[in-house]
Amino acid sequence: MCLVVFPFAEAIVSLLLFNNVVHDRADQLHQFPRPSPSLGVAKSVVASKVLHRSQDDVISRDVASSSSVDGIMGGPEYAWNLRNGKVQFERPFSFAGISMQDGKLESDYSSSSRVSLWGPTFLGSGGSGAVFSFSTNPNNDNNKSNKEDLDGKNNVAIKVSWKRSRDSVENECNILQSLDNVPHVERCLGRPNPYPYEDGRVMIALAPVVAPSTATDGIASSLKDVNPGRPQRNAAREVVETMIGMLRLGIYTIDVQPLVSVETGEVLFIDFTEARHFSRNSLSSFDESALVGFCSEMSTLIPDSLKNVAADYLRAELKDGTSNNNGEMMLPEKVADIVESIWIE
Repeated sequence: MCLVVFPFAEAIVSLLLFNNVVHDRADQLHQFPRPSPSLGVAKSVVASKVLHRSQDDVISRDVASSSSVDGIMGGPEYAWNLRNGKVQFERPFSFAGISMQDGKLESDYSSSSRVSLWGPTFLGSGGSGAVFSFSTNPNNDNNKSNKEDLDGKNNVAIKVSWKRSRDSVENECNILQSLDNVPHVERCLGRPNPYPYEDGRVMIALAPVVAPSTATDGIASSLKDVNPGRPQRNAAREVVETMIGMLRLGIYTIDVQPLVSVETGEVLFIDFTEARHFSRNSLSSFDESALVGFCSEMSTLIPDSLKNVAADYLRAELKDGTSNNNGEMMLPEKVADIVESIWIE
């Protein structure tokens, strides 16, 4: 489930992926990551309509913020009673392993690194955990509006696992940190923190995050809904860049979740709870099948009118990135064959 984000029309957010995930389909949701400052528009109302996509269907629902009946604020704690369990935070909430650096939240592994977070907004919950957007600005406690946070620069998403999903949430953070240099992917900051109110649960910090916009035409989950011309071509290029970047590192996922700016075509991929590493030297039959699924899913994001354009981007990526400085293949031949068989007719 889970980041990280930007001003899209109705934004999708979900938690899906592999068959071994424990699903709570009626509650699956994800936060809203933001790929660049140009994409951010902050939430300014208590409840915002978002698009909730499960494996079975697509429905719309109202997601209530922490000041609604679903969340209790006031006194020393914030608390929510959710379908899969209770989530609560101290007030202010303190997360270890991240700090403000040059005005941005970054990983910080020094022993004293810790940041205080305020004004949580409930973004959604699902089979792996619940996600909340926090601000580093204490003026934003109790959902007070602050112009400094309209672009989300002071926001971070905190995902709290359930007991049964601890491994999946820790895996998501590990995968995202492996993908730290891959473009158009949300980030996991620092290390998982233990959840202080119940043993066996963890919390991770995800960025960038921008809460849903009150606008209704900023986000898309499909490239066909992006403005034609340069924005669509830009989106196709970014899908290709992300796919090849992941495969070069030996990583795939299933049920890919893109958030695409209708205006610019900028893409951000979210929800890596069940992403996996594969062996670059010897593909198992399971990984080979999963790779076919991953590459096919990425291909289906591209409208028919852009298939040839995307194929050209792919050829360029494969040509430019076939070897590193040592002359070693960065994309295994078998993996390249799978990609080309799906993307290039």
